[in-house]
Amino acid sequence: MKKVKFNIKGVIYGVILMALIIGGFIVIPNMFMEQSKPVDYTILQREAIPEKILDMMDKYVNEERALAVKLNNKIYVVVTRGNDKNHGIEMDKIDVVKQDDKNIMRVKVVYKDKEKSYPYIVVETNLNELPDSIELNTSVEEN
Repeated sequence: MKKVKFNIKGVIYGVILMALIIGGFIVIPNMFMEQSKPVDYTILQREAIPEKILDMMDKYVNEERALAVKLNNKIYVVVTRGNDKNHGIEMDKIDVVKQDDKNIMRVKVVYKDKEKSYPYIVVETNLNELPDSIELNTSVEEN
C-alpha cells in the first residue's frame, strides 16, 4: 500500500482561491446594482393636506412635477400631472437611491383614466430628511 502525501500548502491555497471566487460572485454584482430603499407613504385626502402645501400647489398645478416639502418635521411628496387634462395620476412607488453620496428620490406615477385617478397627489412619507434631488418617472396605463 502506497502512502499518499498530503500537501498542506496546496490545500490552503485551494481554500483561499475558492473563497476569492465565491466572494467575487457576491461582491462584484453588488458593485454594479443600484441599492434602492423603498419609501413608505400615506396618500392624503384633500382635507388632510396641510394648508401651506395647498397654497403652494397653485404655482405647480399646470406643470408635471414631483416636489418634496418638509413641514412640521414631516416630509411630504407632491406630484402634479401638468396640462394633461385627459388623464389623472396614481402613485406607483417611491424609492431612494444613493448615487455619488447624494440621496435621489425616484417617484413613479402612472397616468390613468381621469375618472379613476387624481390631478395631483400629496403623500406623507416616513423619511426624516429631504432628498438631494427628485426624479419623476411616468408611464401610461394600457387599456
